[in-house]
Amino acid sequence: MSNIRTVLFSIPVHERPDIVRDQIRNIKAFCPDSVVCLHVSRSAGDDITAYLNVAKEEGALVNPNRLDTGNGHSGIFHVHCSNFCFVRDEGAPFYAITLLSSNELLIRTGLEDFIQERRVGCQTVLAETTANWHLFRYDLLEKLRGNGFLQHLGVDTYFGGQAEGQFYRAEIFEIIAKAYTDFFPSDLPPGFEAEEIIPPTVIASLAAQGANISAPITLCDYCHNLQITSDLIMKIRGGRGVIYALKFRGMLASPHVGWSSFDNIFSVKRVPREECELRTFIRDLGVAGSEGHEA
Repeated sequence: MSNIRTVLFSIPVHERPDIVRDQIRNIKAFCPDSVVCLHVSRSAGDDITAYLNVAKEEGALVNPNRLDTGNGHSGIFHVHCSNFCFVRDEGAPFYAITLLSSNELLIRTGLEDFIQERRVGCQTVLAETTANWHLFRYDLLEKLRGNGFLQHLGVDTYFGGQAEGQFYRAEIFEIIAKAYTDFFPSDLPPGFEAEEIIPPTVIASLAAQGANISAPITLCDYCHNLQITSDLIMKIRGGRGVIYALKFRGMLASPHVGWSSFDNIFSVKRVPREECELRTFIRDLGVAGSEGHEA
């Protein structure tokens, strides 16, 4: 894992193989030295030949360990941990991992250098059980206390954060994955969106001891009254400006709204899982970037 240019992208997928192909090509256009590992959901059916063919043609890997992601996709973080271990055990070189969803796309180059300068990209919001976010609640606090997870980390409470676009140096993700799998075995989904709780809590425990952290790389539209458009993407790529948008009730505030965060944004969500103007626009950006004249 010593290659300082190779980033592993871990992606759970369940949609049309042609859309999966488009995402792989998007990553390769903006991060040409990357490794892409797919986990095909059990909901996609028993025959995954189409996904295997796409991966082979596009130079991606498919994790053969198909896990149950559970109701509400509460097993997604098990998928990311499994992808990480699979690629590591295959011997593919990488020095960092980025967690993506299947309905986001990269919008600019430079991510390898950005991650090389940092160790962690993770939102860490202290749990407030009187808040209205669905994962800040007393029963989850008691669950994390009751199984020893919080005691293991040396903290009294837990943290939450955006799942999409988290990134970690490999040695940091090893710590997160071991803590998770030790306390939440993969034979049963944990019953909550662990990718939004476990990494932020582990990282907060490290940050409190003196580690620096950055924000995730993905701008998401689902927490705020915000629309991903070609104009917004061009502003982000220009590097100047601030996003202001009202937060929806019951959602966690975006780590990218309200400050000059454009240098931290490399990906956007949500991009429809179908051919559309936004997907075509981003695809064209990738072609321009791969030809050496990124706007």
